Amino acid sequence: MSVKQLSRKNRIIICLVLVFIMAGLVHSVAAQSEKLGLLRIKAGYPVQVPRSYTFQVNLTVEYAFRDYFEIHGAIYEGTSGMLSHPLWVSETELLADVGEKTYSVQLKSPAQEGQWVLTGYAFFRNASGWAYFADQERGPGFVEMSIKVADNAKLTLRTPHGNMPVSVDGANFSTDQNGVLVRELKVLTDHSVAVPGNVSMVEGWRAFFLSWNGTGRDNPKTLMIVTDMLLTVEYQDEFRLDVVSGVTQGTGAGWYRAGAVADFSVPMFVPQEGVGGLVGIRWRFTGWSGDVESAANSESVVMDHSYRVVANWAVDYEQLYYVIIGVVVLVAAALAAFAARRGIAKKPPPEEVAPSARTYCMHCGASIDPDAKFCSKCGKSQVTSG
Repeated sequence: MSVKQLSRKNRIIICLVLVFIMAGLVHSVAAQSEKLGLLRIKAGYPVQVPRSYTFQVNLTVEYAFRDYFEIHGAIYEGTSGMLSHPLWVSETELLADVGEKTYSVQLKSPAQEGQWVLTGYAFFRNASGWAYFADQERGPGFVEMSIKVADNAKLTLRTPHGNMPVSVDGANFSTDQNGVLVRELKVLTDHSVAVPGNVSMVEGWRAFFLSWNGTGRDNPKTLMIVTDMLLTVEYQDEFRLDVVSGVTQGTGAGWYRAGAVADFSVPMFVPQEGVGGLVGIRWRFTGWSGDVESAANSESVVMDHSYRVVANWAVDYEQLYYVIIGVVVLVAAALAAFAARRGIAKKPPPEEVAPSARTYCMHCGASIDPDAKFCSKCGKSQVTSG
């Protein structure tokens, strides 16, 4: 066998050996991959920190292994895949089964202001070295963190109306005509913000403090600025309803919250004071004027601004007419009765009829008329001879 033939044979053997080795490695990697379930990581971190400030980042690693694996956590400066500038690396641990591992990491921010990008990793050791999952099914095994490095942050205060007074850390300010005030405040420091409990806007319009951002009701409010913040001050507007009446006091006047329905009314008739009221003279309601025009004595209005309504009246003599008619009737009846009584009193008494004179017959004693010359009974003459 020649040297050339031997070398050729050796090359074939070497290739076969390499093939078997690679097959074994592939099989080993595949078998190891089957034992790797998942290795995910998430982070809790501040969105803004001052310059040269020590702060904490919490890394939580979720894992599921079918065998023991070596893992460790790490934080690098830069976006994912940039592994040239490590800021923190944990010790290697041997983990199996299913569980969570939390790392609390102390970092120090740069001395310059700007946006600082960090990436946290959960590494595992495989046959080829350290790796992390980049897919969503088993990972991701990395998490990017963008932190603003700046000493101050903007606090934007928004009020429902323009030119409203505001106090920040004891200093007095006023929102602009759009109801906005912006102040630069030191981050990670407590600050005090206050607004008036009630504000008189214009005549008949006032506003009462309700809350901050629809939740907190403390006033003043103490807060810590961690990044740019919008703080909305909520007020409840109230409007006044004035009910004006020169005759009698109407009902319904007062303050109402914006959007409420206000009912107001006056009586339809009001007796006049003094003698006029005694004889039936009264005031009759004729209608509303001002911000509401209506002939109904009871009305309502939606309070979207202040309102002033005026009740108008006219003198009403209707009842007096009835009184006069009644008096006339009574007087006429009284006069008639009086006249009737007077007529009865003046009527002469009937003449008395003198009883007819009767006499008796001088012969038989029978009753006869005095002028009779003969008795109707005995027929004898009643004339005596002389």
